[in-house]
Amino acid sequence: MRITPLDIIQKQFSGARGRGGYEPDEVRAFLDQVRDTLEDVLRENQRLREEVNRREAEVAELRGGESDLKSTLLLAKRLSDDLKDGARREADVIVGEARLEAERILMATAEERRELQAELLSLSATRARLVADLRAAVEVAGKVVDDIGAGGPGR
Repeated sequence: MRITPLDIIQKQFSGARGRGGYEPDEVRAFLDQVRDTLEDVLRENQRLREEVNRREAEVAELRGGESDLKSTLLLAKRLSDDLKDGARREADVIVGEARLEAERILMATAEERRELQAELLSLSATRARLVADLRAAVEVAGKVVDDIGAGGPGR
């Protein structure tokens, strides 16, 4: 039976037979109960202290793990931010290179257009000359035919 502090306060011993004081067997039994209870309390107290120490060690380990996890998450965030920044810079470079290439293509196209326009002007001039030469040849041929038909020289 477990003894409570109230049991100790309220304990009444019967008087000793024939002599003054308390019955030694009652006092001895009560003290044995108090000792057993105190031993149980001390054992429980020790067990609880050990449990508290184990829990504190677990908490310390978890806090260390939490700190490592926070550090890892911060590192991952920094790496992610660095990758994003690198990707943005690379995209800016690619866009810049594409713009330069587009400008180069536009300039080459404009140059080719000028060359084609010059060639077209040259071909138009050549055509006009050929048409004029052909008209002149047709006119001469017409005169020759007229001369032949009119009975011209050599008849």
